[in-house]
Amino acid sequence: MKFGTSLMAAAIVLGMTGIAGAAAPASKTVNISAKNFAFTPAVVTLKEGQPTTLKLVATEGAHGLTAPEIGLTKMVTITSAPTTVTVTPQKVGTFVEHCALFCGAGHANMVITFKVVK
Repeated sequence: MKFGTSLMAAAIVLGMTGIAGAAAPASKTVNISAKNFAFTPAVVTLKEGQPTTLKLVATEGAHGLTAPEIGLTKMVTITSAPTTVTVTPQKVGTFVEHCALFCGAGHANMVITFKVVK
């Protein structure tokens, strides 16, 4: 009986931990590259309330990105050294952002679109 009681106690403790210690939504990673004068991918879909790590790297030139609607409120400089930032969008919508660091003649057309879905 002692074994059965211990097993029951363990099951109760594990059950309580599973309920009380519910983990936050898992973070996903999206790789974004920047070159003169494009972001790849050009459209990134994110989930409202889900943390997402953006791994940013420039394959040509230097670029910048801000996207306050998804939680990226300060400009991130994108160079050949990978930079990661984690964002958690709080609002559903489609948000078009332009390169935030002048990168040459095609700079005005360098955009990335973030689609935030439920």
